[in-house]
Amino acid sequence: MGNKMFDIHSHVLWGMDDGSKDLQTTVELCDMAAESGTGTLFLTPHLMYWETSENLYDKRERKFEVLGEVLEDEDIPLRIERGFEILCDDDIFDVKYFKPYTLCGSRYILIEFDFFKPTYEDVNAWCEYLKSFGLVPIIAHPERYEFFLNDYSAIDKLSQKGNLFQINSGSAAGMFGDDVQDFAERMINCGFADFFGSDAHDLRFRNTDISFCLENTPFVLDEDILEKALFINPQKIIKDEQIKVSRLGYFAEM
Repeated sequence: MGNKMFDIHSHVLWGMDDGSKDLQTTVELCDMAAESGTGTLFLTPHLMYWETSENLYDKRERKFEVLGEVLEDEDIPLRIERGFEILCDDDIFDVKYFKPYTLCGSRYILIEFDFFKPTYEDVNAWCEYLKSFGLVPIIAHPERYEFFLNDYSAIDKLSQKGNLFQINSGSAAGMFGDDVQDFAERMINCGFADFFGSDAHDLRFRNTDISFCLENTPFVLDEDILEKALFINPQKIIKDEQIKVSRLGYFAEM
């Protein structure tokens, strides 16, 4: 992978959530990303409670500007982009304005759910609501949700309705156990990995070295799939262009 990769999911911005705790750690994570082949890092702190969204947005903007200046001063060759990872539950139905919280101000919005409680019907309703605003949901780390692990057909149904998927690089490397790794492998090999993300939180376990994870999977990664997930599709987010997917079949049947 000679080109510089795009990491669309990280918790690198310090003091925003359960990710980086201070500016020094943030700078080290950014340096690690750049050194390991990432050229663009999306900063996507958790947005879990909508009553705090405006304050969280303002806080992110201030820290984003500071980090940009520090990266320039430190001569770290890393482009940073704005975003949030939004926790979806039924409170989402009370929200009428999402644009400040999308990736790069685009139509693409990175979302997550509780790992154990939701059903397919819940997730579909939340995604359909977001799409009613002209947004395209990107479901973060689908390989880690219990309802997907128990119902492969949910992936097919959500995909057919235009939802996209982001796989954690650490899942592919086995960081979250065999079941999650097997599901991630299936997602990747069946053409359902629209994006990769580090989901970086810290310097030790969940860091920004996507290359290390992808180079240490026990299965072969298709170069065309990597090209789309790490380079082509993320650039379409930044340009706010339509992303066309090509699945290799039905996920539940492969």
